[in-house]
Amino acid sequence: MKKVAVLIKDVEQQYEGLRVSLGALLDEVDIQMIVLNHEIANMDEAYRDNMEFLDEMEGQRISNHMGNAEKYNFQHATLKEIAERLKSVDLIIPF
Repeated sequence: MKKVAVLIKDVEQQYEGLRVSLGALLDEVDIQMIVLNHEIANMDEAYRDNMEFLDEMEGQRISNHMGNAEKYNFQHATLKEIAERLKSVDLIIPF
């Protein structure tokens, strides 16, 4: 199974990064959606529903921003830990 990291650094690309993550899960790809350096800007109902679907499909949600871990149940990781994770993936999709 391919391992893919969707790396979301641009606040304006949060929805697009989540959509790409969900699409890859439908193709049976091991997904790590990683939100870097910012808290989710607009946690509306649609975004929350899509994150729940990501969880149901066994995708991973990771962030170095503690607000995402505390408010939205992302797995918290330091930049060093994220860098180590990225070494093990087949493809990194940056946003």
